[in-house]
Amino acid sequence: MKQVVFVCFILMLFAGCKIDAKKQQELHIVCSTSIIRDCVQEIVGDACEVKTLMGPGIDPHSYNPRPSDVSLLNDATVVIYNGLHLEGKMAQLFHQLGERKTVFCVADGISKRSLIYTDPSSGAIDPHIWFDTESWLQGLEQVTEDLCKAYPQYRTKFEANFKRFSEETKQLTVQLKTEMQAVPRQQRVLITSHDAFHYFSRCFDIEVSALQGISTTQEPGVQDVVNLVNFIVSRRVKALFVEHSVSPKAINTVMESCQRKGHNVRVGGTLYSDALGDQQSKGNTYLNMLRHNVHTIIKGLN
Repeated sequence: MKQVVFVCFILMLFAGCKIDAKKQQELHIVCSTSIIRDCVQEIVGDACEVKTLMGPGIDPHSYNPRPSDVSLLNDATVVIYNGLHLEGKMAQLFHQLGERKTVFCVADGISKRSLIYTDPSSGAIDPHIWFDTESWLQGLEQVTEDLCKAYPQYRTKFEANFKRFSEETKQLTVQLKTEMQAVPRQQRVLITSHDAFHYFSRCFDIEVSALQGISTTQEPGVQDVVNLVNFIVSRRVKALFVEHSVSPKAINTVMESCQRKGHNVRVGGTLYSDALGDQQSKGNTYLNMLRHNVHTIIKGLN
């Protein structure tokens, strides 16, 4: 049924392909996720209006397009998405949109050597690239160059904005890496619902483990629960972390299983993984998300 709905969505999109010249001049940029939207807004400043398909707290792995997305995408002059199958079935849509619109993929600008392969035999790649700030900036640098080609009148502005944002991101990363060292290495273990933090692990030097795979649509099996519980008990992990855009049900199951084995483990806090929070939250921007996650982990594990 969902496949039928998605096909209908694509047909609706291409049926509405008549382009309003006035709207095209307004320079609408549409991004797939809230994380990308925030970073692109930093690059373009007030030169362009930047919107997102998936707002705060929306899980991109299981996102189903809405009828309102048709007009949003039709009005866009540029569409930017993450890639590496983060957006699930939407990848097909972005590919087809590229035949008649300017479409950029952040992952295309990242060196393949920087990508984390979850299953080398199948070529499956972890799509949560924003958690390694060096790799993410590499992707955004290419997006900046692509935007400069799309809007050459703003090249100087876009390049200056990216340089500022890049420097802010690098400075914050150095600061947060130093702060993370406050957690003793043996205790520096991050347990979450789904496997979204491998790039975060590489960037901030913390061991990670999760119950679900890299997609929230992957249901954990009984053995997955048993293995994670045994790991938590053997390592005497103090806290587990729930995710803002993922149901805490799986983590609660793990906690209960740990308690039955005589090991009390608490919830260390809520992390932002696949989406930002709303404007009133501590994870309302990309940089604030990184800051909040690291500080929450440090507090929860100490």
